[in-house]
Amino acid sequence: MNSKSVVLLMSLTILVTLQMMCGVVSGFLDRTQITINNKLPEPVLVHCKDKFNSDGPHIVLPGQDYSFKFLKTPLFTYVWSCSIQWQGVYHEFDIYDSRRDSCFNYKCSWHISDKGPCQILHNFKQPVCFSWNK
Repeated sequence: MNSKSVVLLMSLTILVTLQMMCGVVSGFLDRTQITINNKLPEPVLVHCKDKFNSDGPHIVLPGQDYSFKFLKTPLFTYVWSCSIQWQGVYHEFDIYDSRRDSCFNYKCSWHISDKGPCQILHNFKQPVCFSWNK
């Protein structure tokens, strides 16, 4: 082994050991779930994607949920953006941004209304509402 390989292997070993000592190993590759509930009185077309993946378009009927999951690590920033359409209306929103969102048990829940998306937080009675992306 050359010296660069030894340093890389030692660094990786130290990183894994520190994560195990801090109890972070369970958070190294987390499967995060995003759930979107349609609060509108009509069906919406939802299409969510990140930089590399697309979940494809889905029709969500009034009162129904749509969910998707993705793997994330604490080493990278994740942004999942969704386009949401209904009868001549088109909006976009970053439904998950790892710099903004901390989901309870790796589950983020959202309500979609005509005024904008609202995140349902487990420790608050009222949802936190946002404006659509410009």
